[in-house]
Amino acid sequence: MQPLQATPEMCYYCFEVLIGALVENRTPGRLPGFVNDLPDRLVECPLFVTWEKMHNRTWQLRGCIGTLSPRRLDSSVGEYALTSALRDRRFHPIKKSEIRSLRVGVSLLIDYEVCRDVYDWTVGVHGILIKFQMGGNQFSATYLPEVAQEQRWDQATTVMSLIQKAGYDGAVSNELLGSIGCTRYKSSKCKVPFDEFVSQKCQGQSPLLMNNDGNRRRDIVAAGCKIS
Repeated sequence: MQPLQATPEMCYYCFEVLIGALVENRTPGRLPGFVNDLPDRLVECPLFVTWEKMHNRTWQLRGCIGTLSPRRLDSSVGEYALTSALRDRRFHPIKKSEIRSLRVGVSLLIDYEVCRDVYDWTVGVHGILIKFQMGGNQFSATYLPEVAQEQRWDQATTVMSLIQKAGYDGAVSNELLGSIGCTRYKSSKCKVPFDEFVSQKCQGQSPLLMNNDGNRRRDIVAAGCKIS
């Protein structure tokens, strides 16, 4: 069986779903095109969808939500495309006026392995999921594989940050570190900016262009830009 990996088609579909919701005011009405490339149409996998916006020549996070529980990709990629764009509580919902400046990333979490200890993983290769109990409370948190590398953190810094992310604000002793359950995983990730989506799926014609009367160009959709 071919390995499971994130593809540009998944990212294109995220743009289709977002434009369908914000411009067409409708939900997806067809099976995602990427389904034909999956090793199994019913395959399940944990995933995250990330939206970034170009600002001052740098990509800035605009929304990121996913799940650590396996979900069917044929339905979940579109679901999390909208959830991360519109319901990430850290940000205001993405607006139609921002779509041209967006880049979307789809991350599939694969190759889960239980670690020997909290440092049994490699920066830039693995994401980690930690779980621990303290004072009768359960704590858990995860960082995707790219986080530590992008932040230029070493393992110790990453683990300390992740403990804080889990909501624990007490002292971090060697005893606590030794009690942490840690699982490492890899991520297959693909990123696509809006311009690439237009070039590859819309015959180079933006689905956001307007007529003189302010209505969206229906002829552009008819020309080949498939908006669900």
